[in-house]
Amino acid sequence: MRDAESGCKVDRRVVNNLVVNVGKQQVADLLIGASTTSFSFCAVGSSNQAPSPSDADLIQPIGRKQVTDRFRTANKATFSTFISSQELNGTWRECGLFTHQTGGVMLSRAVFSPEIVKDQSKTVTIDWDIEVT
Repeated sequence: MRDAESGCKVDRRVVNNLVVNVGKQQVADLLIGASTTSFSFCAVGSSNQAPSPSDADLIQPIGRKQVTDRFRTANKATFSTFISSQELNGTWRECGLFTHQTGGVMLSRAVFSPEIVKDQSKTVTIDWDIEVT
C-alpha cells in the first residue's frame, strides 16, 4: 500500500489464500476446454470470516476491479491489480479472485488480519500468486 501524495510504501502484506471448490472446478473446465473464461477480476470485502472450501463469493463485498496484469512464471500464475486512491475505499478484511465483474466464479479467497483501511490517501496493488503443484 502506498501513500497517494508521497508515493511512499506504507504497508506490505503476504497473506495465504484458499483455492475454493468452485475455483478448482473452473480450472478443470479450462483444462478440458469446457470453458474459456479465466480469472480476471479482484474483489475486496469487509468480512473477517475464515475462508472455507465451499465459499463461492466474498461474505461482505465492497467491490471488484479488473486485474491490471496477468502472467506466468514457470508453474506460478500472477494476477496483479492496481487500485487507485479513488477506488474501492473502505475497511478491507477479505479479497477474492473472480472470472467476472459481477457474479462469476471465485478461484480463491483470503482474509487480512489486521484489516486494511483503504481511503483516498492510499493506492494499493494486490498481487495474487497461484502456484500449480
